[in-house]
Amino acid sequence: METELRRLYKISDAARSCGLDPALKTECIEAQDIADLVEGLVGPKGVALSIRELSKTKPREEIAFYAAKEIAEGKFAQTDEERREEKLAEQAIRTALAIFTEGLTAAPIQGIAQVKVKKNADQTRYLGIYFAGPIRSAGGTDQALTLVVGDYVRRTLNLDVYKPT
Repeated sequence: METELRRLYKISDAARSCGLDPALKTECIEAQDIADLVEGLVGPKGVALSIRELSKTKPREEIAFYAAKEIAEGKFAQTDEERREEKLAEQAIRTALAIFTEGLTAAPIQGIAQVKVKKNADQTRYLGIYFAGPIRSAGGTDQALTLVVGDYVRRTLNLDVYKPT
C-alpha cells in the first residue's frame, strides 16, 4: 500500500509541476500515525513526539489532557506575549479535541470558533470558548470532553470561573 501511495504522489507531483494547478506540489502530507495527524492538523509543532510517548502508557482520553496541559504550560509555545494565554488555551483545546476525534473530523479546526480570556464584573479573568456548527462532527462525548478540557486548561492557566452578574 505504501509503495502504491508513493507512486501516486509522484504522479500528482509531476502533474502539479506543469503549473496548471494553483499548487505546484501535492498538498496532502503523509501522516504515519495519529500523532502526526494531530500535529499536522492543528499543531503545535513538536506535539507528535509527546503524543507518541504518552500513547505507550495512557489511553487516548488521558493523552488529550496531558497534551493540553503541556501546551497550556507553554512547552511548545510559538507565540509572543500579546494574548499569550488565549493563544495557549486555544491551541491546547484544539489539540485535545483533535486527539479525541483522532484527527478525523473538522471539529478541531472549524468547530471551535475562538477562545478568549475575558473579565468578570469583579475584574477576575475567565476562559470563554465559542463553538460553531462543525463541532457537531465531533460527536456528543467529544463535544462534552472539550468543555472538560477547557476547564482543565482554565485551571492550568490560573484563570477564574465565569461569574454571571
